[in-house]
Amino acid sequence: MRKPYLLFISLISTCLYGQDFYFGHDLSYVNQMEDCGALFKEGGVPKDVYSIFADHGTNLVRVRLWLDPSWWQDSLVQPAGVLPHYNDLEDVKETIKRAKEVGMNVMLGLHYSDFWADPGRQLIPRAWLDVAYSLEDLKDSVYNYTIRILTELDREGLMPDFVKIGNENNGGFLRHIPEENGYEPIASVSNSWARHAQLFNAGIAAVRDVGATASVNPKIVIHFSNKLSGQVWNYNNIISNGVTDFDVIGISYYYAWHGGSINELESTIGTLVSTFSEYEVMVVETGYLWTTENFDAMGNIINEPDPQYLPVIQEKQLEYMVDYTRAVMRAGGTGVVFWEPAWVTTPCRTPWGIGSSHEHVAFFDPLNTNFMDNGGGNWCNPESYTDLDAKKITFKVNMSGIDISKGVFISGSWTGEPMEILPMADEGGGIFSHFTYLPSGSEGSYFFLNDTTWESMESIPGSCRNMEDEGRSYRVGQSDQTYSYQWGTCLSIDSTAANVVDADQERLNYLVYPNPATGKFYVRIPGNARNISVRIYEISGREVKLKVSRSPVSELELDTGSLGDGLYIIKIEQESDLVVKKIVIRNG
Repeated sequence: MRKPYLLFISLISTCLYGQDFYFGHDLSYVNQMEDCGALFKEGGVPKDVYSIFADHGTNLVRVRLWLDPSWWQDSLVQPAGVLPHYNDLEDVKETIKRAKEVGMNVMLGLHYSDFWADPGRQLIPRAWLDVAYSLEDLKDSVYNYTIRILTELDREGLMPDFVKIGNENNGGFLRHIPEENGYEPIASVSNSWARHAQLFNAGIAAVRDVGATASVNPKIVIHFSNKLSGQVWNYNNIISNGVTDFDVIGISYYYAWHGGSINELESTIGTLVSTFSEYEVMVVETGYLWTTENFDAMGNIINEPDPQYLPVIQEKQLEYMVDYTRAVMRAGGTGVVFWEPAWVTTPCRTPWGIGSSHEHVAFFDPLNTNFMDNGGGNWCNPESYTDLDAKKITFKVNMSGIDISKGVFISGSWTGEPMEILPMADEGGGIFSHFTYLPSGSEGSYFFLNDTTWESMESIPGSCRNMEDEGRSYRVGQSDQTYSYQWGTCLSIDSTAANVVDADQERLNYLVYPNPATGKFYVRIPGNARNISVRIYEISGREVKLKVSRSPVSELELDTGSLGDGLYIIKIEQESDLVVKKIVIRNG
């Protein structure tokens, strides 16, 4: 059933935009994560992770290829069953094969490096260091390597649909000499863009030569990453230096690293589309967080949320990505690629530590690797993009003092017939929200509920009730709107103030100490709360201890004598509250 579903997405995109729109994910870590013990699930049931993404609308997989990562990966001590290295050609073949089996297109990113190529690190592969200062020899290396890779992939029926020449090449191409036993630059061969352009063109020529007779003739992507204001300069510069035979202008844009806003992103994409009309424009790398928590021993690398999308919760990750993608579409862009949504916490090592620096961004919960239905993993849903002129409508309700043990929900005339009851996002401070997109001039009713039955619908005064059906009324104007009310009243609330309540700040009231702990630790509970459960999980996700208190308590003591040394996850549940912490156990 997946292929017809993907065809449906493609037909929608083609109808609306005159060409396919690519909803992409970089899944370069997936094969390794599975070898490291990650069991990806949906609805609590194990499921092929590529199918999970395909079934949720992904139609493009990006994968990176390093020349020879063995010299640094093989030295990392990994759990049993983990291969010595990944992101080499054999690993990339496996990714392409699995992506194609579920009907997805593929973008192959050639880093022309043994390690990550990025704005500050364009390391010449160790195998090519003897020709690092010979431009002609280096061009031959680029050309012959690209020919070999693509010829082999085509021979095995694995030809990619896109080939990205380099990765985040703001600082140039194949320009740095690496440390003797490391992966940082110690010298720059050249900062000449005339030189870099010749190397780009060597790779491009190879793709064109193979593609001319291959089963697939790939589109060629160039990729830069810096502030939005610099992107037009990047492409003016590379084109003026003679790099013209490519198909796609690719950019990275993360709020955390580039600043700006989604409105500025839309303006930048529009400028690129109009300035360089002969090329497609895609965001080939982005990402956004759903929590500020860190669930393993490795630090998180995306820590700055867009202040227009607070608090940092799963639903805001989804809202951010949908707004982001709609902006790219409106501006004439042809795709968005989310970076590493399946880089989850495992016992495997990276050069920087054990675990993942992206588990707070990934679409799978850190404890059970279960796909999170209310998070960013649903950003590819085609229903979010059927009307790009629709206005964003946000509904909010203040539930302070109301029993929310069964959740808070909304339904409305826009949710179909019969009307679907949808969960609302908990923004903290008693505020719950839901966003949707509705056409200008549309009108109807909406209903707040505090469980999934119609009997739980709020009762509101007649002065603010749609008398036809006892709900609240909305009417969509020419701009985005927010409807914000106190439950059961006609009293509006300050939606701006409510929107900036950070749920993570509330979690700080739950204190786990001492940390690290020896022998025992304590969990301090805000207020005299009852029905508290504290579960301790190993980093693998296995539950190892449970303590429950039905009586009112402000603090719980937990014994760690039976636990080995290491990092553990603490899951605290108190009625509607769910708080996750981490703790280091050192029992000696």
